[in-house]
Formats: sequence, structure tokens, C-alpha cells
Amino acid sequence: MISRIPALAMPEKEWVSLPDFGPMAPIDRHLTADFDGSDPAQANALALNALMDGASSILFWVHRDQDLIALCEDIDASIAPLHLVGNLDCEHAAQVLGESAQGLFNADPIEDRARSGTWFTGEWSSELVRIRRAEACLPMAMAAVVTNACCASDQGAVGQLAWGLASLEAMQPSSGRPVGMLLNATKDYFETIAMTQAARLLWTANPLWIVGRAAGPKSSNDAADLIDLGLSAQALALGGCRDLWINPLNDSSQAAGWARHQGLVLYYETGLFEQDFPMRGSYLIEEWTMTLADSARAQVAEWNRRGGLVHLLDQNLDPWI
Repeated sequence: MISRIPALAMPEKEWVSLPDFGPMAPIDRHLTADFDGSDPAQANALALNALMDGASSILFWVHRDQDLIALCEDIDASIAPLHLVGNLDCEHAAQVLGESAQGLFNADPIEDRARSGTWFTGEWSSELVRIRRAEACLPMAMAAVVTNACCASDQGAVGQLAWGLASLEAMQPSSGRPVGMLLNATKDYFETIAMTQAARLLWTANPLWIVGRAAGPKSSNDAADLIDLGLSAQALALGGCRDLWINPLNDSSQAAGWARHQGLVLYYETGLFEQDFPMRGSYLIEEWTMTLADSARAQVAEWNRRGGLVHLLDQNLDPWI
């Protein structure tokens, strides 16, 4: 499942019509900082500090519904999107967030089934009911359907794209609402750009809110690793992510600041994003984008031949064989 660079990425004649890049990149771009919500007051304080130092969206790992009020205190989710990850009650979240909130309500049942071996509600049909409830009560600017495609990052760019596409097809999001997709940068700079663009080509039925995650070693002080993170983040941004989630090199406050400041330099000091499609015209990128999209569609078609991704997980079958 490891994708390879196309053998030829050159025009075949003097004038050639290149494939479009799909929907335009999002106008608003965000830098995401994530915090564990096991201590809600502390997580809220850290989040507010991050918002004052470069972050513009917050991801909370939420452990209990009753923690939401403390976690979200003094955060205006109409300005700074909130991404809530956990097995949460959508009605309670809607009351806490308010009608103008934006972000991701990340209760991805397919990723959880793959990871834990169980559905949140016990069966897939109940998960669909839960998703429809979330769509009915959550603010319109908040994605009620989210796919953690990054859970398939071990399968490469094609694996992430196929997982994301199959998950969204299975969850059947309502029209008019944004849907979320989390992608991990791959080890290849150009492939990461193409992967993110391919995601935007593969799902056009809803506004696609892509959170791109750049993650390096969990504990490092090496400047080379910091540069790698910056390049991964740049590739995700060039591909059209709405949010950049740059994992700090280590647990220090200095590393967390570096991660946020990398994003600020990328967005506001490079000049790369003054154009909607800064990579348009690259035969390498455009061909790679189409190659990844076609390969992802082929993988989803193979899953559908076997009953679909949800069926394979429900039967404890390995989708990758």
C-alpha cells in the first residue's frame, strides 16, 4: 500500500489540459493546539495561553461530558474552532457550545471500532442514528461527521485516503454541513501535498474540513527534527488543509511554542498562500494527486466487493489483506 512517485510527470504534448485541483483551498487557515482534558481547568488554562501565543483552534481530548463547560470556558468557538474528541453526548455539547460554534465533533465510530473492537453504541445501525442526532442538534458550522483517516497512516497515503473515503461514504453525511478528515503527513514532502489535494478531489459532496497532522519523534531536541516538522506542515498547508496540527518535539513549553510559531511563519511570512493554488501547473504534483485518488477509489471498490469497510470491521476481518 506504499505509493510510489509516478514514473513520468511530464507533459505529453506542447499544450495539455491538466486535472483541476478540486474545490478551492479554505479561506481561513488555523493552527491547532491539542490538550488532554482529564484536568479540565488546567487544560482550559493551557488552551487560553496557546490562543494568546499563535494557536487559533483547540483540540480537546474529552473524557467526560460534564467536563465540557470547564474546558470551553472563555473560548469563543465562533472565532477559535473547537475540535472535541471523545464519546460525547451531542445534545449536551450543543448546549455548551452555542449556535455559532465551529469545529469538529470528533466521535468517529469507525476508527473507534478498528481501534477498540467495539462500537460506541454496540452496533453500526445505532451509530448511524447517533450521527443523525448529532447533525440535527449541533451548530451548522460544526462537522458532525468526522473520519480519523490518520488511523490508517501505517498503510501510506493511499491507505489514509481510502479509509477516509470509505468512512464518509458509510456515515452518509447530510448535505450542506462540513465534514472532517484528519490526515497524517507522510515521510515524502510531495506525496503529502498530493495526498491532501487528492482528499479534496475524492469528497466534494460537503465542505471538507481537513486537519493535517505533522508529527515527529515524541521526545527530541534535534534541530533537524524541527525542520522536518516544518516541512511536513508546509506540505499539508500547500495541499489545502484548513487546520495544521503540529505536534511538539517534546513535552516542554518551549517545544509547544516552537510548533505554534512554525505555523505562524508558514502562514504569514512565506507568502506561499497569497494564491489559491500555489502548486498549480506542477506536472509531478498533479499527476501524483490523480494517481493517489485513483488508487484510493480502487481500494474502496475492493472493500465494497468484500461487503464494505464497516462490514469487514464488524466481522473482525482485516481490511488490508
